Amino acid sequence: MLPMKRAAIVFLLSFCAVAHAELVRLEIQSRSPWLGGRYEKLQGKAHFAIDPKLEANQRIADISYAPLNSQGKVEFVTDFVLVRPADEKQSRHAALLEVPNRGVTQSNGFFFSTAPGSYFELLKLDAVALSDSFLFDQGFTVAWLGWEADLEPGAIGATLPRAAVTSLVRDSQIAEDPLRGWRLGGRNSYCASDADQPNAKLIVRSRIDEAGEQIPRSGFAFADPRDPKSAPNPCFVTLHEPAVPGRIYDLIYQGANPEIAGLGLAAFRDFAAYLKKDGAVSRVLGYGYSQSGRFLRDFLYRGFNEDEQGKPAFDGLFIASAGAGRGSFDHRYAMPGQAGNSVLSITRPVDLPPFDDAGLLSLAVRSKTVPKIFYTYSSTEYWARFGALAYTATDGTKELPLHPNSRLYFISGTPHSGAPFPPSKGARGSRWSNFANYARATWAFRALLLDLDEWTAKATRPPDSVYPHLGDLARRQDVKFPHIPGVEFPSWMPRIWRLDFGPDYATKGVIDREPPALGEQFAVLVPAVKPDGNDIGGVELPEIAAPLGTFTGWNYALPTLPNLDYLAGLFGSFIPFARTAEERKSSGDERLSIEERYSNKAAYTKQVTHAAKDLVGRRLMRAEDVNAAVAQAEAHWDHLTQQ
Repeated sequence: MLPMKRAAIVFLLSFCAVAHAELVRLEIQSRSPWLGGRYEKLQGKAHFAIDPKLEANQRIADISYAPLNSQGKVEFVTDFVLVRPADEKQSRHAALLEVPNRGVTQSNGFFFSTAPGSYFELLKLDAVALSDSFLFDQGFTVAWLGWEADLEPGAIGATLPRAAVTSLVRDSQIAEDPLRGWRLGGRNSYCASDADQPNAKLIVRSRIDEAGEQIPRSGFAFADPRDPKSAPNPCFVTLHEPAVPGRIYDLIYQGANPEIAGLGLAAFRDFAAYLKKDGAVSRVLGYGYSQSGRFLRDFLYRGFNEDEQGKPAFDGLFIASAGAGRGSFDHRYAMPGQAGNSVLSITRPVDLPPFDDAGLLSLAVRSKTVPKIFYTYSSTEYWARFGALAYTATDGTKELPLHPNSRLYFISGTPHSGAPFPPSKGARGSRWSNFANYARATWAFRALLLDLDEWTAKATRPPDSVYPHLGDLARRQDVKFPHIPGVEFPSWMPRIWRLDFGPDYATKGVIDREPPALGEQFAVLVPAVKPDGNDIGGVELPEIAAPLGTFTGWNYALPTLPNLDYLAGLFGSFIPFARTAEERKSSGDERLSIEERYSNKAAYTKQVTHAAKDLVGRRLMRAEDVNAAVAQAEAHWDHLTQQ
């Protein structure tokens, strides 16, 4: 074997070489040992130059308006970080390329964990300390690539060219207090083309599905609300009357020169293809959670898994907690940070059909570049991300098949956004009606990652899909949730409509109707529940199979916003069982108490252990994680039975 220093130089040179037509250069800004020398880290800038005339690139919105270099190419630059085993003998020869979520990894807590007090900041990895290094123990090469152009300095991102165009854009705000104005530009927002804007409109709505009231043009100005008498400013709006709290304010105006956001999709296509060029990596898996998972769904829908040589860029994709939608990633005035679960993004081009694999993968099917795909859901994907639409008709009456290359695993009882244990009703400035759901999908994710890699590397059949089929789904109002004192089952939830953004959106990515016209309302189905309120039809991790309470994908943010169909975004509820039968009966709780379920801690531990071993047998959990899962469950028992 080459000495580490010499091996690193060989690897560095191969990375600097031009190996792919569109990834023209990797600028290595730092190289250092990592994880105590077990890994080496490369960090720098990836320089791209793509041909706008190629069919593969013409699908990028506004690519024809991009500035060109002397070779007629569109240039752009992204940050990248790559870590790989220092000893080739320890390498798995597989790369995991993660799509950062607003500049942040979503692998932490699933595939590895940072030590207390340490933070996994992607552009500052030298100082990170890990308490669990599962992903790196498996020998994966791991890379992160920037793609968003509107992040704060210091985050892993991209520098994208702007299109020389001016057209319609909408900025939306929910008034949380009597605000007098706000800033335009920055995250999910654009400055106006000028401060005059005689045809600008400001529409106020109290509900998503109402036309709203138009404020007279004299009622607002493009100026800094901190000093309304200052010079006009196209990057601020000032209201002449204070906003009414709880209402939606839609400002519609002319923007100018947006970044060509769809280049981020092309960057992942070309970087993934490039990783396989030097022979050190034989396969590339993509991973995205939440926003990043929706990015990968959009990546597939727009045909980006076919590289310029007609080969698959990604061999496998782990698309976690994306639900049925995609995102505001490739159109004029894209807003990639729109979450898909919030009030403000309901009328953005985030959750648009097609939702099912037949439509989502149509271009990949045509080019024969469909990767192996694992979709995973938390319970929240059904409650806030319209997850059932990925495999049911839009009217909710028919189940649709997954593609043969796809698997769907519903990790029941887990929330989209995890909360800490011990359970609380408030964290990070948020307040909830119920304790926040602390369940995590970690044990399943670790096993599934290895299952996906085995499928791509050796064609080893993966575990069968596990999700609630049509008979185990219900409309919200038909769910038979148990009576629990002090807990109200939701009488509302987010809704979804067919949206019409105008005739040019589908073909050109140009919106000329703001806000969009609302068409038919799609059916939203959620899992049916057991008598204890826990979901039916999913992969039950040990603490869900042997529960100490009800774990849901919904909660209520306080104060509640029923007029805006908002629950608690991506947080779920944990509703503990009564400790004793006497407590249960005196309170009127319909769910069996802890003592009625388990005679003692040993009986509880036995059920948890049995559930864990069952999952190991189904390859949905690793045998190596059983002891840790049982110990975690026992610690939770100690806390919850002593409170």
